[in-house]
Amino acid sequence: MPPGTGLRTVFDQACAARGIDPVIALQAGAADAVADLAARGLGVGILSESMAAGYRDRLTARLIEDVDTPALLSPVWRPGQAPAVRELVAHARRAFGGQTPGGADGSGR
Repeated sequence: MPPGTGLRTVFDQACAARGIDPVIALQAGAADAVADLAARGLGVGILSESMAAGYRDRLTARLIEDVDTPALLSPVWRPGQAPAVRELVAHARRAFGGQTPGGADGSGR
């Protein structure tokens, strides 16, 4: 994934903590693209465990268990009153607890 994304940040921090400077020749912004590049033999892809599970039929996944920093996901959306956004925010609050920044109405305010 590109620099600045949650998964890439965790990967970069884990490498830096161990003094590893990986050579990243190709990167992609979508799990499907990362998996496709790895399946073509163009390198090793780094995906979250949940993302990698969808590609077990074509790839071998190995869990990196000693990473101290968990990946954080932040839902983002365009400001507005879309019913889907209201439902997503309400579901996230029920599932994860706490407050979801941006307003429960999906307004982004």
